[in-house]
Amino acid sequence: MKTIVFFLIVFSVVLSCKENKQLGKPPAVEDTQEVSVEKKSTPYAIKSLAKFGITSYVDTMDINQILQFKAINENGIVESIGMERAEKLYNQMTKNKEVDSWPIFEINGSDEVILPVDGKGFGGAIWAKVLVDKSTLKIKKVEFNQKAESEGYGDAMTQSVFEDRFIGAKIDLDENTFGLKNNIEKRVDDGVLVDGIAGATMTSRGAVDMLNYGLRKYKGYLAPE
Repeated sequence: MKTIVFFLIVFSVVLSCKENKQLGKPPAVEDTQEVSVEKKSTPYAIKSLAKFGITSYVDTMDINQILQFKAINENGIVESIGMERAEKLYNQMTKNKEVDSWPIFEINGSDEVILPVDGKGFGGAIWAKVLVDKSTLKIKKVEFNQKAESEGYGDAMTQSVFEDRFIGAKIDLDENTFGLKNNIEKRVDDGVLVDGIAGATMTSRGAVDMLNYGLRKYKGYLAPE
């Protein structure tokens, strides 16, 4: 009896080894090791754009649920892009570097879109974030920024008292949207006339020209044919 039991055990072991050999691999072992995936943080530039366009934005929100990233090239062709490329294009604009496309930041669930523009000021790069209602082409908010302007000279451009002068204007995608008031002449074909910054005519002119020229680059997006 013991001999029979012994042979049965040996037979079972041999059969098991044969089956594993035929499969060409050992029996699968469940991998219970957990893989830690670090969530990629939202870049500062993208956060600043979100906070500019969305008053309720907080850092814990998923940026991809809030913004859609697109770009338009010099031929007026619009394409969807990733956040990384959108950030790169925007950062290049803040340094007044040449770009082959201009980024577009659509706010999900609304007709509002953030359009960056850039230019040259009295002593360096200037740029602005412009919040536009795409359905009406009206400007809802503007935020100017500047770099390397003479100390105290370009600062007034970043104050709300100047920025608010552009709110409510409807963008003209063929002619100048804005003109700069002066004491000598006011021309109706200069667009919406705005008061410049006292004692900073060149900075005022730079800001107006930047908006006029920069917003026209988005014509293929704002008014597709």
